[in-house]
Amino acid sequence: YILRLYIKSPYGFAALSALQLMNTFYGKELLVSGDLYDGVYELVTFTSLDTSLTGTDIYGSQFSLKKKLLIFFYFLVNSFSFYDVSFLYNNIDVTNHRHYNVMYFSLPDNIPKDVHIPMLRLGSEYLSNPNNLEVLDPNNFFYSTWNKTIQKFQIEFYVDANTQCGVFSFILLFSLKLINSESLDGQLIIKKSKMDLYGPMFKRIQKILPQTNIDSSNSYATIGWSIVIEDPVNGFDYGHIVIKGETDQSSYKIPITSNDVKPGGNAFLGEYDFKINVTYPCISQNYIISHVDMYDKMDRMSSFTLFSQTTLTSFMNPFKYYLNDSSINVIPVTCSSHLISSLDSDPPVLTSFNISKSVIDVSGSNREVEFIFTAIDRESGLKDQQYPIVYLSTTPNRIFECKSTIIKKNSTSATYSCKIQINYNFAYPDGILLSVYGFINNNGFSSGYSALQLIEKGFPYYINVTSENNEPFITRNYKIRDNGGDLWLIGQNFKESQVFITYGDGTTSNTKGILISPSAIKVPNVKPTKKPFKVFIKTSNYVSNTFTVVPVIYDYYINQPIPTFPPTTTPVPTNKPQLCKGTPVCGGPSNGKCVENQGCVCYSPWIGIDCLSQIVINPPIVNIGNNNTPSIEIKVPTIKNNTGNNDNTTSIISYDSLVSIKSLREIDIYGKAVKTFEFNDDWLSKQVDSTTYHFFTSIENNNQTTNIDVTLKWFREETTLSFANESFTMYPSSMKYTVEIGQYQFQSQLNELQLVMSAIIKSNTTEKVCSNKEFGETTSGDNSNYIKIQIDNHSLYGRFIKRGIVDSNIRTITNVQLDADMNPITSTKSLQSYIGIQIPYYKESVIIDPDFSVLIDSYSASSKSDSICPTNSKLTTGKIIGIALGGAAFVAVASVALTYILVKRHKEKKFISSVSKKVIDMNEKL
Repeated sequence: YILRLYIKSPYGFAALSALQLMNTFYGKELLVSGDLYDGVYELVTFTSLDTSLTGTDIYGSQFSLKKKLLIFFYFLVNSFSFYDVSFLYNNIDVTNHRHYNVMYFSLPDNIPKDVHIPMLRLGSEYLSNPNNLEVLDPNNFFYSTWNKTIQKFQIEFYVDANTQCGVFSFILLFSLKLINSESLDGQLIIKKSKMDLYGPMFKRIQKILPQTNIDSSNSYATIGWSIVIEDPVNGFDYGHIVIKGETDQSSYKIPITSNDVKPGGNAFLGEYDFKINVTYPCISQNYIISHVDMYDKMDRMSSFTLFSQTTLTSFMNPFKYYLNDSSINVIPVTCSSHLISSLDSDPPVLTSFNISKSVIDVSGSNREVEFIFTAIDRESGLKDQQYPIVYLSTTPNRIFECKSTIIKKNSTSATYSCKIQINYNFAYPDGILLSVYGFINNNGFSSGYSALQLIEKGFPYYINVTSENNEPFITRNYKIRDNGGDLWLIGQNFKESQVFITYGDGTTSNTKGILISPSAIKVPNVKPTKKPFKVFIKTSNYVSNTFTVVPVIYDYYINQPIPTFPPTTTPVPTNKPQLCKGTPVCGGPSNGKCVENQGCVCYSPWIGIDCLSQIVINPPIVNIGNNNTPSIEIKVPTIKNNTGNNDNTTSIISYDSLVSIKSLREIDIYGKAVKTFEFNDDWLSKQVDSTTYHFFTSIENNNQTTNIDVTLKWFREETTLSFANESFTMYPSSMKYTVEIGQYQFQSQLNELQLVMSAIIKSNTTEKVCSNKEFGETTSGDNSNYIKIQIDNHSLYGRFIKRGIVDSNIRTITNVQLDADMNPITSTKSLQSYIGIQIPYYKESVIIDPDFSVLIDSYSASSKSDSICPTNSKLTTGKIIGIALGGAAFVAVASVALTYILVKRHKEKKFISSVSKKVIDMNEKL
């Protein structure tokens, strides 16, 4: 229905209030001709019953309206006016089947044949709660057409799968009358069904509780709920929950779909995690599930809210199995008092607020505006995962929200950004008032800024709007079936137009649209398709926006539960055959053996492709997690005699290595980085035990948070481990990193992620030494890449396994050197290399598992032909390789210091004894 309104107001029209419509207020976007003082407005509605219309001028005064319904006829009708009612299919079976049907009926001869009579289908929402106004969703309406062949009216509609047996209920709306289906002379009978009126339910709930209090040494905790969602008939489709901090009112909205189910589950019964991170400093409080909305594949809903005002949310409560447990949605968190943060009684302060446009033409196609703003809290810092909202408001109380994302954040400040496409002709001519709310600090204080407060701080508070464009603009469409037919487009500034369609299969069409009014155009003969398609219109002077139309499928079957199988393992590559190297070959019979078509296989403690490097056996001094960063510092005291020039001393030479994660990059199929996320120094840490530390950070990408978890473990003894169905040996004095990257939104399924790692080794020796780096494939049978950094006769050795756990399946991981593009440090005493770990496209998570060891080499770097040596030396050039897991924000430092102290020979024995005692003391502390 198209409602045409002629409105004349000496002060200017402001808004139309239509209380019986789904949207309460309308403004100048309805204007089709004239101006705000004397104009014609059109409102496209789904029923002719919307009679309670009130106009308001710019000063808030109400006035009467004159209206004319373009497609509306008033006749004296009742239930007896509808006769000879029948259905194409009757006594139907809707078990797991959305069933297409056609209703036929006759009306008195004085009723025009081109009238469109709405059928309102009373679905599960009405059956669950007859007072629920959500049944007025336009998707529940179907409209009549005249069938010339049988000389009857007909309505094509569908009955949703698994609705209740018996008489199918609906209402016909005609000539200001409601005709209930039960009063008609023909009924549609549902004979068989697997009735499911409930939405998804929480079958089992397990709380994810913090293991200890959150404090400076355990600087974050993951909390939440692991929930088994059950919908045995229709199957779970999508939903979300909202977790709120009871004291600081922080809010976390977590959306999920059936694709997020854990391995082994499915849409009918599956487990899902709802987790958030609480970081130190923080306040002790309860975290509560305050709201839940869950939908099944037939759009039947279950809902919960702490402040429910309807019986529907209690009747369809997803916590149905836990009604006797009032604390099932509550998790208490205890935070230790922070010396500075606990004294913070001031809320965050807005320090900048910028908008991309101060004037917007709200009648044009580009109505996007961006806000970038920064807040600061020097005492306790801004709380993580909280996203302030910019509010855009105009008279009378029409408000749009723009939820921000975090651009960058440190311990005291955060910069946010949000973009919004303003509705067509929104706020014209009044303009848009701005405000921003939702800043929360780590001590529980919050702040926001009204338009007046923005003025006081000298920030932009207002967007001026104009309306000077006559471009056609498509806002929505009336639903179209998958079998094609007429497509109704709704919008503004429609004129005689050509309509261009691009279908999902790549085919196109070009047809003349039938202009119904400036706000509605009909496109005839759209071809059958089940896929979304794109449409735009072109007038003599303008081209409209491109709009996506999603056909409604009237008849299909729900997929039933399918058996679940263990995760499949895709073949992973093995290392290519290699020749046995070394002088002697493989280090001799005591170091290793030569295996044909594989290479050297070493005996512990020897390692490498030639078995000529030895694991450091004597326990080093180890310091893990300096300054709450994922770092490990290793000091290995070694004594070197100086015999030249009658120098009867020993010397201390320091060897330091630094391993860090520099960035995470999304790489396209051409190897080009399309997105780069640099890491900052804001990692959170927690000590698990004496040799294991856990580190955490996250990145923001397209309104999605990607979590990055790193576990660092130090090994004192030789240990056999298994990862990705492959066994491998961890040697004494070695460290292993386990890196898990959560869900990431790729730009393309053809793209990959690349974890960029930097490795540096340096020495403070005054001697002329050489450096060398190697990168290649191991020969020990573990099918991995290795990287080795060497200065003189000490090196850091890293192993990169060619396998990863990707979406719970074992997949190939490739490792590449990036030195050609990254400009590493290169000298005889300081050498750097960059390694990229290539991660294939995934949906949920990926786990990778590199490890590193400290080595003493049988031969110095000067013995290798590709080494880097001093210019006055006879040695050649090479590269040094180090291993890194930390980064700018995640500084995973593996610092290897090999120290040789200058002492007199007669003090040598005393020195060695002292060092040995310190080594023993350190290992006892570990």
